[in-house]
Amino acid sequence: MIEPTPPVPALLAPLLEHPTDQRAFPWKREHWSRLDRFGGVAKALDALPVTVDRESTRIAVRSQLASDHLLGAFVAAMVWGYGTTGYGPARTERVLTGSYSHGRLSPVVEASLRQSVNIARDEGSVAAYRHLNNEGHIPNLGPAFFTKWLYFITATAGVTDPEAAPILDAQVIGWLRSHSELRLQPGLTADYERYIVTLRAWGTRYDLSSAQVEREIFGLATGR
Repeated sequence: MIEPTPPVPALLAPLLEHPTDQRAFPWKREHWSRLDRFGGVAKALDALPVTVDRESTRIAVRSQLASDHLLGAFVAAMVWGYGTTGYGPARTERVLTGSYSHGRLSPVVEASLRQSVNIARDEGSVAAYRHLNNEGHIPNLGPAFFTKWLYFITATAGVTDPEAAPILDAQVIGWLRSHSELRLQPGLTADYERYIVTLRAWGTRYDLSSAQVEREIFGLATGR
């Protein structure tokens, strides 16, 4: 039985009529320099503008992947993902190494990230989510941040790409729980698929992609 699509939340509907672009925000290159030792990361960070938004980050991620600099692409996505918080570099390092103390890159982590790119390209966002959520799980990289990674590796045609994987983090889940009939559990692939189906249905009414709908929800939830 197909579940009916929940109605568009009242606070969201006006924003879908007039969608906005995310404001760029500054980041500190010197804080991320601890990751320069990983292949391709220094060049990726140097290529980022002093303020980043979804489009500049998307361009950086796509460029790094085209040059087969997987880690540069991942770190560029994490710069945007952690925003202006101060703990992004340390947490990203822990993801890549499994350690807080300048450890070596985990080959298992690298292999799983590479596989996520291949799966996303060949099978789509839900399959890539399932991979990172199950057999390809990377310690310290939960759905809140691996969906940010999936967004940037699937937004091939631009930030509004209809095939781009929408981000689903705690802020978005909380906002939907408070302002809509959509109830989602973090870390459930079936719920991520339900989320995509719902956002596509909402977006169709306004000629928007699911990524554009997510962008407006993300803005309402975080002020970004």
